[in-house]
Amino acid sequence: MRMNQLSRMWMMLLFTGVFSISFFNAQAQKISTSPSRLNYKVSPGGTQRGIITVANNSDIRQDFNVDFGDFDASRSGKSKFLEKGVLPRSCANWLSATPSLFTLDPGETQQVEVVMDVPQDSLAYMARWAVAYIRLAGERQAQQQGNDGLIVNLNQSYRFGVYIFQTPPSATYAKGEVTGFAQEDDMLVFSLKNTGETFLVCNSYLEFTNLQNGEMNRINSKQFTVLPASDRDVTFRVPSDLPAGKYSVLGVLDYGSRDEVEAAEIEITIPERSKQK
Repeated sequence: MRMNQLSRMWMMLLFTGVFSISFFNAQAQKISTSPSRLNYKVSPGGTQRGIITVANNSDIRQDFNVDFGDFDASRSGKSKFLEKGVLPRSCANWLSATPSLFTLDPGETQQVEVVMDVPQDSLAYMARWAVAYIRLAGERQAQQQGNDGLIVNLNQSYRFGVYIFQTPPSATYAKGEVTGFAQEDDMLVFSLKNTGETFLVCNSYLEFTNLQNGEMNRINSKQFTVLPASDRDVTFRVPSDLPAGKYSVLGVLDYGSRDEVEAAEIEITIPERSKQK
């Protein structure tokens, strides 16, 4: 049965033809880019420049190119990378890189100037985003042979992404809202939405209060960004060392406002450990 499954898999790849994969090996890990994100605040009709530094820490000469695309984020916070100009909130077409093609010898670095050139129109009055790709320019082709003898060509390419965020100075309203708080087995899902005009850099935490003795425990999340008009689920695992009993759990969303935070509360019961399967 397993041989049949492998055969079908290789046949599917053969009919699909040459396909590209992005992965990192020891060589690719010796390339570095910084920073991981560029933040722009450009008025309609304006221009701003940012710098990405690319370093070749490998022992061979490398060719690079720079281009741009879109990205979106799932409710769990995972990025989905898309073609340039696909999303309504894309600013990829407003970006250019100098140089966009360059070569680095071992140990060399290159500063890439990324220019945000915002048009003078109504589309420029809302927050937008994109991603800059720094790619190893030369794709390497390899062949892989399956158990049934079929050979598939693989185009191996490496790319590094830098997130780009553009917020016009007029977009100042920041607001996050809690949209749900629920228990799913031993996980607690804290749901929120960015209902403002800006990118929200958030922290959230849960506060467990034992309803029998009043003891409190806190779990903090890692800092995360929520795109405008986007939803996000922050998942927490119920601590395994909490004693059995009933708890009030307060979920708090801190999105950087000096005046307010958002919160929601639920009650849960932690059963005796010996009774859990």
